[in-house]
Formats: sequence, C-alpha cells, structure tokens
Amino acid sequence: MKFSRILLLLFLGMSPSLGAFALTPTTTALSSSLNPSIYGQPVTLTAVVTSSVGAPPDGETVMFLFKQTVLGTAPLASGTATFTISTLNGGADKITAQYPGDSNFAKSTSPALNQTVSPATTTTTLASSINPSGVGQSVTLSASVVPEFGGTVTGTVTFYNGNTKLGSSKVSTGLATYATTKLPAGSDSLTAVFGGGTSLTTSTSNVLSQAVNTATYIDTSMTWDGITRYYEIYLPAVLPANPPLLLMLHGTKNTSTFDPQAIISQNWGWPEVADDYGFILVKPASTWDPNSAQWNWNAYFMDEAFPDGEAGTCTEPPASGCPDDVGFLRQLIVNLTTQYNVNPNQVYVAGMSSGAQMAERVGVEISDLVAAIGPSSGQLVGQQSPPGGIPGLPGDALAPIAVQEWHGTLDTNLWPCGYGTTYYSGVLFTLDTVDDTFNYWTQQNACSTLQTTQPLCLNGKPNNANDAPAPGLTGNTGNIASGCANNSEVQFIWEPDVAHSWQQQNDTTRWLFFAAHPKQPSKLR
Repeated sequence: MKFSRILLLLFLGMSPSLGAFALTPTTTALSSSLNPSIYGQPVTLTAVVTSSVGAPPDGETVMFLFKQTVLGTAPLASGTATFTISTLNGGADKITAQYPGDSNFAKSTSPALNQTVSPATTTTTLASSINPSGVGQSVTLSASVVPEFGGTVTGTVTFYNGNTKLGSSKVSTGLATYATTKLPAGSDSLTAVFGGGTSLTTSTSNVLSQAVNTATYIDTSMTWDGITRYYEIYLPAVLPANPPLLLMLHGTKNTSTFDPQAIISQNWGWPEVADDYGFILVKPASTWDPNSAQWNWNAYFMDEAFPDGEAGTCTEPPASGCPDDVGFLRQLIVNLTTQYNVNPNQVYVAGMSSGAQMAERVGVEISDLVAAIGPSSGQLVGQQSPPGGIPGLPGDALAPIAVQEWHGTLDTNLWPCGYGTTYYSGVLFTLDTVDDTFNYWTQQNACSTLQTTQPLCLNGKPNNANDAPAPGLTGNTGNIASGCANNSEVQFIWEPDVAHSWQQQNDTTRWLFFAAHPKQPSKLR
C-alpha cells in the first residue's frame, strides 16, 4: 500500500495536466516595412510573439537572423519587437525572427520572410592627382563610388583612356585608386567604370579631360654615402640651350612606410612656372626615419634628430653633418649641370619648412655653386638646448648669395619670432628668429643699405605692421638689404595671416627674384 501511494505521487508529479513544468507554446510572426527594398534602404522588421495566455513579458529579447547570422536584436513591448536595418545584402534574403523563450514561455521561430533586396544605383566620380601632367609623370586616378542609399561598397573599378583599358583597382572605403606613368601626350579622355555586384549597379564616371604636356618627368636616383637618394626631374617641352636649374626641397612629411615616390611627386606649383620661363625643376627627397616615420633634411644643427641608419657611411669630418645632405645636394647639382648643360650661373634652391632650413644651409655651404636661395617658413638654425636659450649661427658662407625669405605671420610650427621651439623626429630644437637669419645674410653679403631700420620681430611677435612694403606685393611687408657684394640681395617678406604653408601663387615672384640674381664671378672666402 505504501509503495502504491509513492507510485501515485510520482505519477501525479510527472503529469503534464498539472502544468507545474509545462511551457506555454508561443508563435512568432515576422513582417517587413518595405518589401521589396533597395540596398541601403532602411527596412524595419517587426516580430509579433503571441500565445494562448497573452504575450511574453516586456523587455525579453527577439533575435532577427539571416540564415544563421544574427542581424540584430530588439526587446519585446506588448508582444512586439522591431528592428531597423539598412545593410541587407542584395538578392533574396530569407530572414527569420526567433523568440528564445523563458521559464514560462516556449521558444518559437517565425516562418522565413523572403525579403527581396534590389541593387542600388551608384554614382562614380573620377578625379586626378595632378592636371595638367607631363609625359612620364606619375598621375594617381581616384574613383569615388557612392551608392544611392549609402552602405558598404565592394567591387572593382576599371580605368580607361577612351576605349583603352589602363588598369583596375579594388574599392576600399568607397574609393579606388590607380597610379600610372603611361598617359600619352595630348588631351586624354579618362573614365572609371564600377563593375557593380548583387547589391550595387554598375556606373560610369564623368569623362575627365587630362591634359598631358610634352614636358617630361623623370623619377630617378643616385647613391651617396651608401644611401640611395631619390629625386624627380621636370623637363619642360621647350628649354634654352643652357637652361637654369631650380631645386625644390620639401618640408617635413610623414609616410607610414618607406615611400620616396610620395615625397618627390609632391606638387609645389613650379611646373607651370618652369614652362613659362624655361628652367629645369628637380625635387630631391631627404632621408626617412623609420622610428618617427618622418622625412627631414639635416639642416643646422640637427644631427641629433637622425638615427645612425640614416647616415649611411657618412662620417664627420669630412662631412659637415650626417646624413650628408649637403654633400648629396652638391653632387646632384654637379651631375645635373653636366647632364643637362645647365647654365652654372643660374642654379637656385627653394625650400619649405625643413626644406627651407636646408636651403639656408645650402646658401652657406654650397654658395660657390648656387646663385640664390628662397626659403619659405624656415629660418637658418635649430639647436638643442642652446646656451642662454639663443641658438648659435654657422660660420661664413663660401661666397655671396642672393636670399629671398618668406614667412607667415601665423606660423606656429617654425615660430618666426621669440626663439620658439619645434620637434623633429621627437627631438626638441630651439629656433633662431627671422631677424637673426636676415642679419646673418646681410652681414655675409656685405650689404650697405636697408629698406627700413624696423626689426622684423617686435616683442617676440611679427612686426609686419611696421615693416616696409614689399615691392609688387600688395599687403606684404618686410625688409630689403641692397648694395650687397656680387649683385646679391637679401629680401624678407612677411605673408600676412598665413600659417605654416607654401603659397603657390607666389612662385612666379620667387622665380623673378632668382632670375634677376644670376651668380657673378667672385672669390671664395
């Protein structure tokens, strides 16, 4: 009897009719706010969960799935959960909604919803890194692909010159790029065609008219102190028998990897001026520090900013600094003068930022070969922990040299006044002032007359409001030292309300200054 009672109790405890452990069945239905839809369009998916005793509790989660991939989740509110998505793939997407259940309600999965997603139209826009360009010049074509309703773009863009295929490139973050040096001379009609896919339609860009001049770009290199040094030569279509030569020294630039092409292909606005006035343009690269990822020139007195690996086989002496940028630039000038029959009295060097500081050093140490320098946004010296906080200046220049300096009044990278500081590859340097630099050159060139006795800096700030007007430049002021040795001249020009930048619109003014100051016969100091 006792055994029978135990069996009865066990039977009753397991009986589903008592409902102690039974879960209430649920039904999940799924609907779409927009079907069919277009790729990138927002689509709101609505899941409704019901049961015989009402909806499950608010706040419980419903999952929305494409096959086994979770698209997203949403909480229940009065039995309904909504989820909006704009990244459904093109084609027929089978989507389900799954309620996972709880301690009272059984889980349920909706029937598959056949969501049709049509491809979105795309717009492809083509741009050129430089236009006009020259024969042999590296031109990077960039195709931007934008879908009708946004979204991720995958696929391939093919670039054409007329009907001739140039090459193809994968789209990454909406952009495909293709670099070429093979564009023929003339007016090239370039297009980019995006191939489309299941989610995106194909599209063809605007026709880009690329002017390719018969001028020639040559990217080449030489070895100096065991280091390969890179440079780009621009040869206008028309040159005199003995053309002038201009070297343009770049400013500090960061590249994540060793990429000299990114340095020598920078556009400083000179090719058009070279075409107009008939001179050879050369853009050399400095050395690259893999630790800081910076390209810098070894100007005065910045050896500490360069690791040993940048110096190659350079030693001091005989080099005046390592890496031996002075030696490299001197040999480059010698080589080019011979190679292109350059007029030896018309060799000029311009520079920006670090390149401006290097141009100043060229003026001191290569003034036997260089007729004039044009530094912009960079003075003569940077020095680590100078005594008394004022950097020292270099010794005498080898020969008189014409100097035209430019500096923005708002420059906070290489402060023109007040002995400011700057970093090169993580090393802190104190800068001399533009007054120090201007006075150094007036003394070196034995100049006898100043346009104004006003200083360039006053109370640690640009004194451009009180300096003399710069001839031919409306709104610019500065100072000019004339009556100098060997037809040299020293000119300083303030660029009002300009920060640390190269102003291409002044390139012609720079060139006219250079051309007016060819090298005169002189004895070396």
